[in-house]
Amino acid sequence: MQKKLIIFSLFLFTLLIPSADALRFSDDALLPTWAVDAVDAVQEEKIMTGFGDNTFRPDQVLNRAEALVILFRLKRIDLAEAGATGDTKFKDVPLDAWFAKAVEEAVNQEWITGFPDGTFRPGQNLNRAEWATLIMRAFSLEREENPGYTDVPSKAWFSKPIFTLAANDLIRTKSSKFNPSDPVDRADAAWVAAKILRKPRLLGTSSSNDFGSYAQRVDSRRVAIKPRDFNPNMQGYDIETKQVSMNVVPKEDEVLVRSDSDWVDMGTIRISNTLDDRVELHSMELKLLFEKTNIGPAGSFQFRMRGMGIDKEVAVGRTGNIFLAGIGTAGGVLIGAGEELVVRGYLKPQDANQFYSAEGYGKLSLFQATGSMISTFQKENPDRNGTYRNAPIKFVDREFTKILFRP
Repeated sequence: MQKKLIIFSLFLFTLLIPSADALRFSDDALLPTWAVDAVDAVQEEKIMTGFGDNTFRPDQVLNRAEALVILFRLKRIDLAEAGATGDTKFKDVPLDAWFAKAVEEAVNQEWITGFPDGTFRPGQNLNRAEWATLIMRAFSLEREENPGYTDVPSKAWFSKPIFTLAANDLIRTKSSKFNPSDPVDRADAAWVAAKILRKPRLLGTSSSNDFGSYAQRVDSRRVAIKPRDFNPNMQGYDIETKQVSMNVVPKEDEVLVRSDSDWVDMGTIRISNTLDDRVELHSMELKLLFEKTNIGPAGSFQFRMRGMGIDKEVAVGRTGNIFLAGIGTAGGVLIGAGEELVVRGYLKPQDANQFYSAEGYGKLSLFQATGSMISTFQKENPDRNGTYRNAPIKFVDREFTKILFRP
């Protein structure tokens, strides 16, 4: 009897241990490998807690309002206790906006000054140079060293913040370029935030840095935490985010693919450009997965993308990867400001291959894309270098039509 009780207790104990494979968010599979531990840390410390629909959205570009909220959470500053009322004097920051107090306190802390036209532009995407500047000011970083970036002139307005981040080990990638005009996405922001959590000296909780744990827990510090992460549409104020939106529109019914099928229509991708500038689309990555490994041709499938100046055909890799580079006929396709590009995806088994005998279902998903803005960045900011920036891309829906393969 005692032996049975011990076995039952051990069984019950194992049920209480969370599974190592449990998803943090519903889009957990989209997290880059290098960001997994960082997202764990910022979620646990309530710095970046995800959205109300249980997604983290790692590739969503950070805007100016969101960046300020992250920094105040990192510094454990209670905005109400600091006396912030939300009165910022910026004409595009309503008094009752969820980020108004953060903007007001950021002005008081001299992190930001706003634009000459009296705006703060809370929904404007943040680039790496601006992100570095905010971090340097927020944490009063002084020590700097030039890591030898070829795209960061020593006299540029952003050189000191970038060199300061490098000296404090707050830059993830090690290369000859920093890419100051590239946007900062939520995965990047999580990595930097987690790195700061491991540096008690920056948080003001120690005179030295402890790299053995992610955060020092200090009960005496108040933490301003919202029930949900900053999502403008859920906070009562809609910020227009200018970006490139990619939306896969599947067909209503599943499609049948046979071993002798020609090109099978998988649905469309609607690519909308709400930016003020033209966007040149460079590449797209997709993933084809089946429920079993013995479904389909022993070789590979072929994928084709067609529509509005695009006609590209590639082989699907053995792991299901699909990579389309140089999408347009001249190495890229242009999408004008305010315009929409509609392309259609097709799939067929590769000819002259042996086929497995199993029948089963599969799915085709849009995974990633890259593009550049041919922008007014230099015209609006004559003291900054460069007229090309990576285009911020948001994926609305990724799944194509469900596939039934029948040999």
